[in-house]
Amino acid sequence: MQIKPVELERWHGAHVQALHLATRVRGAATVFRRYAGELKYHPQTGIEGVIGSDLEAAAAAIRESITAITSLASRWDEEITWLRLVNPALPVDDIQRGHATAREAIRLLRAALEIFDRAVRTPETAAIDAPYGAGAPRRVHPGAQCTWVGERADGLARELSTVTLRKENLLLTIRDL
Repeated sequence: MQIKPVELERWHGAHVQALHLATRVRGAATVFRRYAGELKYHPQTGIEGVIGSDLEAAAAAIRESITAITSLASRWDEEITWLRLVNPALPVDDIQRGHATAREAIRLLRAALEIFDRAVRTPETAAIDAPYGAGAPRRVHPGAQCTWVGERADGLARELSTVTLRKENLLLTIRDL
């Protein structure tokens, strides 16, 4: 099959965008990790520590990035189909597994952000009657939740970068054909 330069540039542009988004998510994860060590939670008084505008901005950046990555992910099947048309012998199984892993990372990060929003935006206090009694707090520690968001954001950035670089390497081999 004759490969059109426009098609190569289209997918190359999508790969560049994916790598930019991965970098953005990784930067936001750094902010979450910093707050993981700064936020304190005392069941009787609630959150102690200040949730700064940089944490809010990092959460917004991750939400925007998830939306953009989801938009890119909706075209991944089309890209695999195109790669198979170009050369049916291309090894795309690793790429498809990478797509599945990245989609799962998106889902996990989205869920962690939802819990983060509940833990931080709606502070809750509880009377403690025993370490594991009925009055024990039922909410997640905001610092721990920042750790989970940071880990999941790093995981998404890693998976997105890995699968994108694999695809870009395939494009390089296609160009050489």
